[in-house]
Amino acid sequence: MRRARQLFIWVLLAALIFASHLSWRETRYGWGPRDSSDDLTGRSREIAFVSNVVEGSVSLLDLESYQVVDTINVVPDGKRVGLFRDPLQWAAQGYLESRGGLNYAQDTDLSRDGRVLFVSRGYLGDVAAFDIASGGVLWRTPISGMRADHMDISPDGRRLYVSALIFGGNIVEVLDTANGEHLGAFTTGQWPHDVHTTADGARIYAASLGNMLKDGAARDADPDAYKITVADAVSLKRLKSYRFEAGVRPFVFNQAETRLYAQLSNTHALIAYDLKQSRNLARLELPVSPGLTEADWDFEAPHHGLALTPDESILCVAGRASDYAALVAVHDEALETLSIIPVGDAPSWAALDLDGKRCILPNTRSNNVSIISIREQRELARVRVGAAPKHITVGRVPAAIL
Repeated sequence: MRRARQLFIWVLLAALIFASHLSWRETRYGWGPRDSSDDLTGRSREIAFVSNVVEGSVSLLDLESYQVVDTINVVPDGKRVGLFRDPLQWAAQGYLESRGGLNYAQDTDLSRDGRVLFVSRGYLGDVAAFDIASGGVLWRTPISGMRADHMDISPDGRRLYVSALIFGGNIVEVLDTANGEHLGAFTTGQWPHDVHTTADGARIYAASLGNMLKDGAARDADPDAYKITVADAVSLKRLKSYRFEAGVRPFVFNQAETRLYAQLSNTHALIAYDLKQSRNLARLELPVSPGLTEADWDFEAPHHGLALTPDESILCVAGRASDYAALVAVHDEALETLSIIPVGDAPSWAALDLDGKRCILPNTRSNNVSIISIREQRELARVRVGAAPKHITVGRVPAAIL
């Protein structure tokens, strides 16, 4: 009976998704367009933007004083999607949150001028742009399907690439940062997740999880699951794809685009992958706390957070299930654990400061952020933020607006 009820719910959602192509979705909201793609000027401060997914806020953590200097409410329009704002999301939001938890601030990106913050708002199903000085909304744009997921911003600051994770047509959507307007999309593997642009802005890499509504065997057999898709940033034409053994969680690649590092679903491992020869170079099994089971982590991701130092020699890894940061040395065809550093409860992302000397991890269940010295291989500070921090973006903000 329970399986029949679940099947009915998903069939109903699929019908609503189909109907949504004919339905109206509110897009006109906020102060209006603003070009934020100019270079930052004047005195600035280095800030870590911490997405608090349950609270629906972003904490601004000053990386010099290790203090939260401001908090932006990223749900000033409310935590519930109204019927007349987005009929599909209104119908599905409650059920999705019962399965996946509250999520009002999934990912963030910062404008080039340091004055605008872009937020993908999880099960609100949209991306919104915020004026950092005032916290006011500039624009809000719905994303296809049921969840706005990870994003990246183009190096010129003019485009946002946003993964439409659930029932979104397996696409990454492209938005104009000035006004939120849809500029296009490209198809990825099933359930697109983490997404990155190259340093020159020429290509976009998008990873996929596979359809997590299917059981493992069915996903394993699906050729469109567990892929990383590479697309041309101008034409949005797909250039190449790579298939992996499991869903691809956070990933990074070197500047030459010859090597990629990734965390995979339901593993405590880190892999190094040769992008030219399409083969695994190395696999490193990381420590697991005694007695740990799959019930101790969320969304099939016991490890979820990865950052590569500017010299491409060390990876900072978020050991989500076992509550640590791992520093891993990168060799030609090997990965070596340098240190395991205890942090807060459930570190769920990893980002470097702008010098690449510190790794910053949001600890989702303990509501704080750990700051790690890569050279000293120790935790420098642990700072309280909002409820359920899950993502970090680091950038410079004009001092005058803080």
